[in-house]
Amino acid sequence: MLLAVAPLSGAREVSLREFAAQIGSTAPLRLAPDGIGVDVDGWVGLFLPLAGAEALQIDYRSAGFVMLTWSSGSGNSTPAPHSPPWHRQVLAPGPGRVTLDLRTTPNWSVDRVPFLFLQGTGTVIVTGLRARAAAQDPVTRTGAFDEALRWAPVRIGHTTINFIDEPFWSASRNLLLQDVLGFAFVALVLGGVLGWWATKRRWRPGPAVALAAIVAAAAGNLVFAVRAAPALSLAPSLDTDARLRKWTDFDAELGPLAALARGAIGPKERVGVLAKPSDWFGWETLCFHLAPRPCVQVVSGSPEYSGLHGVDRLRPDQIDALVFFHAEAPLPPGFAPSVVLDKNAFVARRR
Repeated sequence: MLLAVAPLSGAREVSLREFAAQIGSTAPLRLAPDGIGVDVDGWVGLFLPLAGAEALQIDYRSAGFVMLTWSSGSGNSTPAPHSPPWHRQVLAPGPGRVTLDLRTTPNWSVDRVPFLFLQGTGTVIVTGLRARAAAQDPVTRTGAFDEALRWAPVRIGHTTINFIDEPFWSASRNLLLQDVLGFAFVALVLGGVLGWWATKRRWRPGPAVALAAIVAAAAGNLVFAVRAAPALSLAPSLDTDARLRKWTDFDAELGPLAALARGAIGPKERVGVLAKPSDWFGWETLCFHLAPRPCVQVVSGSPEYSGLHGVDRLRPDQIDALVFFHAEAPLPPGFAPSVVLDKNAFVARRR
């Protein structure tokens, strides 16, 4: 948290007015009195013409529910923003500052440019921008790259379980931390055994093996603790709805919408979730948090809808309330928004 608000060491200030015309954007940009603004309605991709940047610091003013994901790209095609490890952060409403280390994002290199992916519903105005260029010397640049990945925070995503046990000691040499700890373990065992033999003239490897194992395990756990600390929830809440309102790990709107729907929909009402057909996570998450209410995924044109694992099944005329979440299809005839989070996330009922 302190690093996020502190000035970015070694960075240069970027003039926003001179820079605005060079930004590649999938949505219209506008010059505001204090910066560059963009409206987010679903998602917006931004390419910043800052080739060679290894870190950015962005001052912003935000309104609504917007999540920032950052990566790097060639500038000619939009990279997959959700590739692991997924680098993302919710832009809290009001003024704020984020510091983005590009070196820890997938496939970063000095010939790529920063890519920002804004997702949700709201407005973001960039009021300040600082960039730090990677070192010109290849040896220095590689060393900084390895150090950044070595201590990169654990980033929670759908595939975290597949990557959490692969920390690199030197990514440039494809050397894992476990390899270094293994070599250290062998060296400590040999040193302890030889030292014992030199002083006692006795062969006793047991204590050396035990001590080396403890040191290697403790060192590995310490590195993991440092990397995992930013992802820890240090203020857990026993109130389910309060947790949901604050839950923005994967999406800025999904948790608040789930909490809104839980309060607006009765315990015995039957629910349909209308989301993008490709968004399996959105509708499944909403139905999960609305249990035990019967809940199904609404698929336009289908005579019957099914829910999680096909357990709940409802016809269109059986649905009492609809939860709308960035759907491409319009509301079915006869439904109108009832309780609204924003224009892309709301609860609808029959008129």
